[in-house]
Amino acid sequence: MKKIAVVTDSASGVDQAYREKHDVKVLSMSVIINGVAYRDGIDATTEEIYDMLKESGEGAKTSQPTIGEFMEIYEAIEADDEYEAVIAVHASSELTGTYQSSLSASEDMSKPVYVIDSRIGSYPMKQMVEHVVESRESGKDIEEVVEEIREMTRNAQLYLLPQSFSQMRKSGRISASQSMLASVLNIHLKLEFDDGKVVVGEKLRTKKKIYNAVLANLEEHVKEEGVKTLGLVHAGSASLVDEWKKKIEERLPDVNLVVEPLVTVAGVHTGHGTIGFGFTKGR
Repeated sequence: MKKIAVVTDSASGVDQAYREKHDVKVLSMSVIINGVAYRDGIDATTEEIYDMLKESGEGAKTSQPTIGEFMEIYEAIEADDEYEAVIAVHASSELTGTYQSSLSASEDMSKPVYVIDSRIGSYPMKQMVEHVVESRESGKDIEEVVEEIREMTRNAQLYLLPQSFSQMRKSGRISASQSMLASVLNIHLKLEFDDGKVVVGEKLRTKKKIYNAVLANLEEHVKEEGVKTLGLVHAGSASLVDEWKKKIEERLPDVNLVVEPLVTVAGVHTGHGTIGFGFTKGR
């Protein structure tokens, strides 16, 4: 029986074991530290990259796969009679060019190709990929699956509590004046996604206030929008993970809590020690 080829990029956080078990084709993005490029999951593990970021993360950058790598993936799918169509889910087009590269590389395909801009990254994007896989394995109609994923893109959210204002400034996520003001006033930021862009959600003067604000937001999403599963993502900060896990389990005991690393292409911009919360409304 022919099946759907599933394509994504490493901003989804899909690990190697899942890729191999479910035949998911992942294009690896790269983290550049001290001038050396490390392909996520190939040249270095997530843990190794975060260790390097902790020691020398200032000025680290990211780069997307080449158009040649995209073309290689699509040419292999085109030549393989096992596949009858393709669903590709990529990181927000506002933050990287993987969506556009995937579109361009798939133009000459004779098989149907559905390239989806997730408008996000990390855990909510992973949920989309997993939904495609589960739907493929249950034999669901491809058009129905594509519409469900597009609906998920409209209902996904990721909150991030960044740890490095200077790194955010160097990576262009905030201005120099915002970085300086935040550092001087000891301001804590909550970043969130708005139509594919990363924006500053809340700015509070103490860690306790930002913690309470985030917990209140998450509680509202659970009660008002049917969030059942919450991804607690972290950039190499085990102690903070334990702290947040305890707070969430106390406040939201019925939520399915999934703990995993923040994708490195996001952690590069927000700094080692960043904590995040990803979810999709109704899931």
